[in-house]
Amino acid sequence: MDIPLQAFEALLHSPNVPTVCRALNMYQVAAAYTRLSGGNPLEPLADDVRQVAREILARPPVEPTEDITAAFDHISALNVLTTLAEPADLPLITTVLEATTNDQVRAVASLAADTAGRKATGT
Repeated sequence: MDIPLQAFEALLHSPNVPTVCRALNMYQVAAAYTRLSGGNPLEPLADDVRQVAREILARPPVEPTEDITAAFDHISALNVLTTLAEPADLPLITTVLEATTNDQVRAVASLAADTAGRKATGT
């Protein structure tokens, strides 16, 4: 593993939730640039990123503070799952979708559920 991947992995596994969310957001940005650059340099850690996102969604969303918006952790996790969700993630995403009262969480959860559903049907 080269240094950039090691640095990203350290962010991803930080005990600080905002830092972990930054890492998830970094992965999503790198994935978006894949179309332009020909590849996601963080792709080797995709399974790890997906697992961290699932762990975040298994917990209640963070409460808002002066510095963070409500459920920013769930939004970051769901955002990365709009790219990485697998059919096995659909029950977790559906649970979040049904439980949330946050419109932004609902919107991103719907996109992540669509990704998992498309992969389940092969479309």
